Amino acid sequence: MATDFRELFDLGKKHFESKNYPRAEQYFQKIVKSGGRYADVLNMLGIIYHIEGKFNNAVESFEKALEINPDYHEATLNLAVLYNDLGEFKKAKALYARVGKKKGPRDFEPILKGKITNMHAHLGDTYRGIGKSAEAIEEYKKALKLAPTYADVRTKLGMAYRENDQKDLSAKELSAAIAESPAYKPAHIQLGITYFAMGQKDKAAKAWKALLSKDKDNPIANAYLKLCENGKKKPAQK
Repeated sequence: MATDFRELFDLGKKHFESKNYPRAEQYFQKIVKSGGRYADVLNMLGIIYHIEGKFNNAVESFEKALEINPDYHEATLNLAVLYNDLGEFKKAKALYARVGKKKGPRDFEPILKGKITNMHAHLGDTYRGIGKSAEAIEEYKKALKLAPTYADVRTKLGMAYRENDQKDLSAKELSAAIAESPAYKPAHIQLGITYFAMGQKDKAAKAWKALLSKDKDNPIANAYLKLCENGKKKPAQK
């Protein structure tokens, strides 16, 4: 039976890592229903339930993972993030503090903050991947509240706004990402795409040209700029 559990775990983890959560859930549930008590399995099930909006199931899975391994930091932080999303701020804070006790506060705080930021950003990526832009926006905003200078997260927030048909906010966030990190190329690319989607081709071209002034061989900016300029040409007169 141990071999069967190993097989099921490997298959479930493979689907989990490729973000095929329904399939991963099937394998993990088989393990749990067969009496397997693995903290890793319960932690990943908790993440899946959180993404699916099955919050009670998610809480139960994380808590069971922590019963098996009370020092499982990832499960503790995942449960804290979930409580934070549910507005249970006292419970979330208590869990953060529990993890923080393992090291001195000055040493641990930046690491803890970075982990929580990345968890929110990862949830945002997952929501975007399944077409839930509004939910992705909320997760990216939570990540940026902890780490406002993360240009990659701000860029993803701008993309999520665009996908949620909030193009003005998209342009605002992408412009802010460029202001904070002028060398971050994806922000320039995405700002141009947002302006192009808004029908503001001059501004789109300006965004891509700004990147090309620093990276003249950037293939994406060159391709988009060419497309933009070709679209502005008037048809030949017969």
